[in-house]
Amino acid sequence: MKIQKIFTREVSERLFLVHPPEPRPDALISSINDGIYVGKTRWLNVPVFWNYQKLINPHIAIVGITGSGKSYLVKTFLTRASLIWNSNAIILDWVGEYDKWVKQAGGKVIRLGEENLNLMDLAGLAPSERIKQIMSALEILLDLHNFPAEKYDIEEGLEDAYDKIKSPTLVDVASMLEKRGKRAAARLLKRFTTQGSDFFAKPSTLALEHLIDSGLVCIDLHSLPTEEMRSLAGLTILQFLKEKMRREQMKEEKGVRLFVVVDEAWKIASDERSDVITIVREGRKYNFALIVASQNPTDMHKTILSNVGTMFILRLVLREFRDYVRQSLNYSDYIDSEIAKFGVGDAALNMIFAKRSGGSHTFLLNKIDGEEPLFVYNLEADGMSVEKEREQFCNMLYELGLTDEQIGLVKNEFEKNDGTMDATEFVSILEKFGYSPSSVMSFLRQLEVDEKDIVEIFSLARRRKASKGMVDLSLREE
Repeated sequence: MKIQKIFTREVSERLFLVHPPEPRPDALISSINDGIYVGKTRWLNVPVFWNYQKLINPHIAIVGITGSGKSYLVKTFLTRASLIWNSNAIILDWVGEYDKWVKQAGGKVIRLGEENLNLMDLAGLAPSERIKQIMSALEILLDLHNFPAEKYDIEEGLEDAYDKIKSPTLVDVASMLEKRGKRAAARLLKRFTTQGSDFFAKPSTLALEHLIDSGLVCIDLHSLPTEEMRSLAGLTILQFLKEKMRREQMKEEKGVRLFVVVDEAWKIASDERSDVITIVREGRKYNFALIVASQNPTDMHKTILSNVGTMFILRLVLREFRDYVRQSLNYSDYIDSEIAKFGVGDAALNMIFAKRSGGSHTFLLNKIDGEEPLFVYNLEADGMSVEKEREQFCNMLYELGLTDEQIGLVKNEFEKNDGTMDATEFVSILEKFGYSPSSVMSFLRQLEVDEKDIVEIFSLARRRKASKGMVDLSLREE
């Protein structure tokens, strides 16, 4: 018996040295109707299904640098949730990244700059409850804790407006405050009531209650003029959804009825007073799943990282970002080093199970398995390789100003070589299209090419041109 114990211990130690620990297979595998398939573990090739019933809560965080596959993961995940469970999804899109895909998928795009959302709509709440929500949002956005007198005046103005006006707006509140001589408080509100910034001070044209069961919906916030207004819109919509879903009875049907995606919302994801934090902290209480995504993990409060049931970590290059995540999840040096080397679609996954499960909570996926293969373009130079998802790369070219025909020529060059192109050849193509060296350099920086590699690429391109009797390139910034 003693020999057997020694042998078992030695085998276990060897297995650990062969590969890092992974969760038990029974914690990861579910039937295709109970979970959303995301990929296979790197070492044992165990299929991984996201099954919210096995997790401590249904909320998800996703972090990864631009081009690491973050938005592709969100799109794949929502697509599969819709197919398996007929789930609905509302995407609060801060940067206008999802509207094109939502249209292609047959969903609805709402541009909030073209719609009005009355901040004072009760949405089924008592005035006292709605006032608490409004004050919470304004405190985050206007730093009302630094203006205690104005905070009191605004709260009192909201109470009076609800008491005296049937369907009040912020314009009514600001007007009442001015009449009482509370000009400082009125001035704080006027940043949301002046022409061009009064999206929240007019009768609503957007019926939020109809969006919950409307399939795939993208609420495009990036056309709003300031981050402050985007954040106010995001907080208001989250407050409504939180209360609406909390008051509904949990249905017995399988799956998650509603996913709410909050992407690049740094202002409301980093503040502990935000409803984003409340929803994550209170787990399953609100009867929907929240997906918070960002390319910068420090934009997320640590409460999110340590409390979500699931976290996808895609490529993170900066040590500061990796340390921030690692402090919350406490994974090994090996996983940390792998995260820095990830390509497009590679991911580490942290899952907190409702029942205690053997193995590690944080483990490596072989790849995020999407609805189609990840189409990746790879720019190469001497000792350098930069990957970008094809769709994102083409969008960046479009933003640079290339025509559809020019983008088509670039795509053909990549696809001649299975998605790979020499960086000097790429520079040459852009210059033939009439782009200056400084414009091309700026584009390479957007691709996150290091400065030393940019110099090398242009130096090599210059030498190649010289060898063909062509005019030298200048590296001087224009």
